[in-house]
Amino acid sequence: MMNNVELQHYTEPDVAINAMSKCYGKKCTLDSLIKACKSGHWSLLEHIMVSIDITCSQKVLAQLSRHRHFSPTVQSTRGMDITVNGFFTDFTSLTSKQKSLLSTAYETSVTMFNNLRNAGLSVEQASYVLPLGTNVKLSLTGNLRCWLEYLKQRLCKRASDEHRQLARAIYERLNYVYPSLCNLEMLGMCENCKELSCDFTSHKKKPKEPVRGELT
Repeated sequence: MMNNVELQHYTEPDVAINAMSKCYGKKCTLDSLIKACKSGHWSLLEHIMVSIDITCSQKVLAQLSRHRHFSPTVQSTRGMDITVNGFFTDFTSLTSKQKSLLSTAYETSVTMFNNLRNAGLSVEQASYVLPLGTNVKLSLTGNLRCWLEYLKQRLCKRASDEHRQLARAIYERLNYVYPSLCNLEMLGMCENCKELSCDFTSHKKKPKEPVRGELT
């Protein structure tokens, strides 16, 4: 599991409960909120805010940008040498030899970067030779609804290897602070999945390995 996810700030469900009370014209509770969310009223979760610090590859950063309701603030690649952040190599499907080859390729890119810097190019200009596997740091803020919808997509086995690891680390932290709101039942992971490429669908004969079973 990745250790590059740090929960920076989160708000209590009280704000969402207060909003729900106005909606129904009576005093609501956390149980009321949970029941409403299980019924699909996730708009209430938009009152709960969460900020997380993340380190990930530039490749996953590009994928994060597709979740448009998040607010990201990303480490500048114009003003600093991001090679100090290292590179992503923790692919679960690679052998030790393959990981070694990947690390060697990364080292070559660092050498090229340093050669360009020594030749007088700026950090911004030299950074163009760095691979997508170069790590970058960012702060990502969104409401809890954003995070739950993100997790439904990126916990899935159809997500990329690195992004799936990142999503699992985020899920663990959100499940810890919001156990009744961020859980597998609320997300509905793997149940009634219609995606043909998913190994949990019934059209495949091989034994199923649902994400839900791994995260329980």
